[in-house]
Amino acid sequence: MIAGLGGAFAATTAPALAIGEIGDPGHGLTWVQTVLIYIGIPVAAAAIITFLVFLPSLVRGPRYRPGRAWTAGSVWFGGPADAASALEEVTTLPASTVEGGGASARW
Repeated sequence: MIAGLGGAFAATTAPALAIGEIGDPGHGLTWVQTVLIYIGIPVAAAAIITFLVFLPSLVRGPRYRPGRAWTAGSVWFGGPADAASALEEVTTLPASTVEGGGASARW
């Protein structure tokens, strides 16, 4: 067991103990490359995440704010496709069909 642990230790530390030619380390980064990598990429990622967070509210449209006038157009949910003709039918009903019921509780 000890020999197995020693072998595993030697295998994992062997690259650190390598002896030989180091090779060419390459050239350093310019200050522009450094700024782009360490500042530009994080700022761009934060801007993209911020845009994706605010995108649903931008697409959804205006919200009602209490105390302010409503500025959006009217929407009839579940109504007919041609709302103008349906509204005309409702406003031209005979007086006999309009007088009973409703919130006044006159049936």
